[in-house]
Amino acid sequence: MKLGVCVPYRNREEHLKRFVPHIHKFLNDMGIEHAIYLGHQNDDELFNRGLMKNVAAIAAFEDGCDYIVWHDIDMVPEDDSCDYSFPTDNPQHIAVRISQSDYMLKYEEYFGGAVLFSKEQAYKANGYSNDYWDWGMEDDDLFWRCVLEGMADKQIHQKIENQSFGQFNGVNSLLEILPSNNLRNAISDSHTISVLVKADQQIEKVPIWLIGDTKRQFVEYPIFRKPGYDYGLSFNNSRAYTAMLWDSRKNHIYQWMKRYENQWSWVTMVLDAKNKKMHLYMNGNESDARNGTGTSSPMHFDFPLKRYGVEPFFVGHTPSPGTQTHAKWFKGDIAKIKVWNKAFNNDEVRSSIFENAFEKTAILNLNFDGMAKDDSYLKHRLVNQNVEIESDNIEVPSTILPYRRDGKFECLPHQTEGIIEEGGIQKWAKGETTAANERRYVLNMQQGSINHKTDGLSNAKERYEFISKEQIMDIPNAFMVNVKTIRK
Repeated sequence: MKLGVCVPYRNREEHLKRFVPHIHKFLNDMGIEHAIYLGHQNDDELFNRGLMKNVAAIAAFEDGCDYIVWHDIDMVPEDDSCDYSFPTDNPQHIAVRISQSDYMLKYEEYFGGAVLFSKEQAYKANGYSNDYWDWGMEDDDLFWRCVLEGMADKQIHQKIENQSFGQFNGVNSLLEILPSNNLRNAISDSHTISVLVKADQQIEKVPIWLIGDTKRQFVEYPIFRKPGYDYGLSFNNSRAYTAMLWDSRKNHIYQWMKRYENQWSWVTMVLDAKNKKMHLYMNGNESDARNGTGTSSPMHFDFPLKRYGVEPFFVGHTPSPGTQTHAKWFKGDIAKIKVWNKAFNNDEVRSSIFENAFEKTAILNLNFDGMAKDDSYLKHRLVNQNVEIESDNIEVPSTILPYRRDGKFECLPHQTEGIIEEGGIQKWAKGETTAANERRYVLNMQQGSINHKTDGLSNAKERYEFISKEQIMDIPNAFMVNVKTIRK
């Protein structure tokens, strides 16, 4: 099996001098037959990394390579944990532990640095998009192509047959729950709340929150709320589930975890009043800021929690004064809401969700089989306004991730081109060009309005003018493929 090392290149001479000899020696030492191809953009247009990776891949396959690694020029393998062998079943992301991120993933879905594809897998995904100019999003786009083609790691945490759920329309659907003393007092002390929910993004109201959008608006859509100083769980337009509450001094306590819309999810918040800690879980896994998917959990707070009065709880709605109309209503499906007046530990969170343990001890057990299983509590305490009840088999998926092999890589010094912070506001270092890429990926690619089969390896030759292919650095199997881009 022959490997093609496919690298996008322009104006990185210092990296070139380090990368090519290093990867050549590394692969020789590993006994891997290989050739190196640098897709060199030889013009004054904005750099197009995705197109240059396609240029290099086409050259590799035309030279008879059986598989490729799309590789950044500023990423070099540090030790033999970096496995460049043939990816038999699915594409493999190998730049997992990188020095730039303290030898951790940049973020959970990161698919950059070095990714292995067989020839068949590369053409199945259709390679990279040719329409991301300057910096950003082409690696994310490639991962999404793998998702669409069934070449990503999608596991199911839980399957539930014939599950009833309420459908909330985002306009006037709500449940109103008159609280018992136990429920009212619980949210000011140690307690656990867990919700089985599938949220809609509601882009017809407010666009998805983007880093590069200067006019962005942030919205929290209420799932389960106690109004006033609102307590409860929500889904927001940055595609995250959130948990919020207040302490007795009116300090806001808030956590979030990323999750795509339209996926069934178990969202669990645990309040440990004794140790003054707040935990947030997604499908039994606690939030971890290290992978860029949420806040660091647990979160410590300093003062006792706020006490609430006898006002109702609301599902799918908040009547709090000052809340804008479009933010008052949740759109999506809710199947279960459970509340306990104790703080569960990690093992109990997992068992309470997936094994239905502790169900009899819940002080609120809202289930849409006949509106509530626990009729003794809810029979005269729940009001349904415009919530439609449906039933279906449902699946709770894990987070969709790339298939990975553990690999340790050194990231060579280079200027930051990603997110920067100015005046406490996150921005793209490259400004509008990256913002345009972000809009293309999030608002078009992920929303299904781009056909990836017509944009990639299949039409790459229409997007560049071939100039020459030349051997470089006295290495017989290292080539610079010089092209000029054709912008359409």
